[in-house]
Amino acid sequence: MQSQGFAVPQDQQLRFRKATPKAGTKFVQNPNARALRPAEPGLLKDPNLRFAFGRWQPKLLVAFRLLLLIRFCSAMYTGISDCDEVFNYWEPLHYLVTGKGFQTWEYSPLYAIRSYFYLLVHSGPAALLRAVGFPDKRVIFFGNRILLATFSSFVEATFYRACAVHLSSHVGRYVLWIQMSSAALYTASASFLPSTFAMYFVMLGAAASLSPVEGGWKRISFATLSFAIAGIVGWPFAVVLGVPLVLEQLFVRGTQQKVPAGQTALWASKRARNFGIALVLGASVVVPVVLVDSAAYQKLAIVPLNIIKYNIFPAPGAGPELYGTEPWYFYLLNGLLSFNILFPLALVAPFLVFVTLRVDKKRFGDARDIAPGQTHPAASLAIRLIPFHLYLAVLILQKHKEERFLYPAYAHIILNAAVGLYLVRGWVEAAFLKVTQSPYRATRTGLFSHFTRFVIVVSLLFSFARITALYKYYHAPMSVYHHFQNYELPRLALVANPALAPALDPALPAGEFKEALDKDRALPLDDLVPLHLRLCVGKEWHRFPSSWLVPDEVETRWIRSAFDGILPKVWEEPGPGKGLFGRATATVPEGMNMFNREEKDRYVDVSTCDYLVDLDYPSRPASSFSDLEPRYAADASSWDRAFCAPFLDAQNSPRLSRALNLPLPGWADGNAWGEYCLLRRKGLFEETRNRA
Repeated sequence: MQSQGFAVPQDQQLRFRKATPKAGTKFVQNPNARALRPAEPGLLKDPNLRFAFGRWQPKLLVAFRLLLLIRFCSAMYTGISDCDEVFNYWEPLHYLVTGKGFQTWEYSPLYAIRSYFYLLVHSGPAALLRAVGFPDKRVIFFGNRILLATFSSFVEATFYRACAVHLSSHVGRYVLWIQMSSAALYTASASFLPSTFAMYFVMLGAAASLSPVEGGWKRISFATLSFAIAGIVGWPFAVVLGVPLVLEQLFVRGTQQKVPAGQTALWASKRARNFGIALVLGASVVVPVVLVDSAAYQKLAIVPLNIIKYNIFPAPGAGPELYGTEPWYFYLLNGLLSFNILFPLALVAPFLVFVTLRVDKKRFGDARDIAPGQTHPAASLAIRLIPFHLYLAVLILQKHKEERFLYPAYAHIILNAAVGLYLVRGWVEAAFLKVTQSPYRATRTGLFSHFTRFVIVVSLLFSFARITALYKYYHAPMSVYHHFQNYELPRLALVANPALAPALDPALPAGEFKEALDKDRALPLDDLVPLHLRLCVGKEWHRFPSSWLVPDEVETRWIRSAFDGILPKVWEEPGPGKGLFGRATATVPEGMNMFNREEKDRYVDVSTCDYLVDLDYPSRPASSFSDLEPRYAADASSWDRAFCAPFLDAQNSPRLSRALNLPLPGWADGNAWGEYCLLRRKGLFEETRNRA
């Protein structure tokens, strides 16, 4: 202590001693206290001690609940954008559960490139609800989607926690925010597609692979098993995403273990042994898949091998190219549409790692974190980022491209984007330090948080614009089939039996009848008398949302259109061979081919249809219509409009405004619209009344 510039004698200084706590006293640390914390154990460090301050870092269950709220909305309100999801998965599942539905050539025992094991994995809720007599298939359909959304939420939360623990808490937060706001995950999470199933397990495998490579046999076993399930049960090409994991296990030393001199061979043998254990566990997944599929097809069926053979070594005149080809940059545009401004960050993330080594190398730690003889943290990080780029290169080389093929890599896209954002933020911090020469100011300023928050908020806004565009522009098919089941069929039931609800007039316009029916849902209209109706679909066959959304009393059939490829057909009666659950899974159906060649036994005459679903574009010129695809909705002499919903005419709408629904003045003024209509055959009401 100093007093008026003179030193105070030592014997006159005062010292204060802290009170000695009583025995058994417990101290509770304030979680928001701004006390320095030890360096994070992850690959990425924070040299400016910004983690000395409390940050939002939700636990696994909190993250799961947040994601579940969003995924629940996805399951309930997202349409089905891929006809492959309907005809190769929803329809066969419907057939296994109810005995009705459409079959594609892929399920013919002659080809066997679709797995019944995959269907059985997802059949539990549907089979249980159907077995106890649950009447509404629509509820079963959405119940299955909610189950998928729930599993997706848990897997995403697990991946987020792995990023937060093994990379950086900053990166973990970015991953969670991207997951919550992503239009790509919103669409993919509740899809009944093998590529979505592969996405789930690739995400689990990626979460395991983020831990240090020195984790022993448990780490590599869980990761390999996850990638094996993704590839064998889901989409075979998803295993490409696990290749860097295997190479790291066999050849990379790691960041936490130093191999003593002369023990390299022992180290390599232990790594190889652990990978051998993992490989056996992963290969064991093949056994139940082959057993179930062979029982279904009544022959040896290795479906993953058949898929690879068909896609890479097809028979002459066959192959995926028959169903369309896209330019090499298809996935780049698709990724930009699905992940907006974050996708470029994901593409360049490995490059950003090496730039960071030059401009902000402390981001990977100091001498305590980078010891001689160990793998540099930057190299370990790059190994975890590169699977996306390897998988993307494989996809680009294929001529046939679809958005769903990118689903398995969504976890790695998000990881790359989050890491890229964190590294760029580090550059901003390094520049700030260079200018201010003040580490203290770097720990206090909100500049860096505002920078990353701005990027994530902009991405969220674009994602929301994409999600709302998909709903507003393309949700009409789901609305039409919902109206058919919940309002049109009750209207017809009232025509047949007016005593069910004497106060309701079935001749009311669609909107007024809907309001009147909604006011009194206690009416016994759900127990419809079998009406033996025929619902027909022509050029809109590819937007048919599956038999789960059409009551059993109604049969769905196809009519001719300009499409000249092969359409699904109604399942045949079981043959002499024993199929799965007594179904015709082992019966070789007639009229199937793998060359996308039209089979004319699929069609019925339009005059036999009671209802018709068709898309009408009133603003298009007359020359755009043909005898095979006339304007049914404009033919008032043959059809009544039971219900119509707006549907975007994408061909005549600007590219940007049809992709995004931005709340800007005049943004959507250039969009053209069509009408997605449920048409009722003229005179159906009178015929129904007379039959009654």
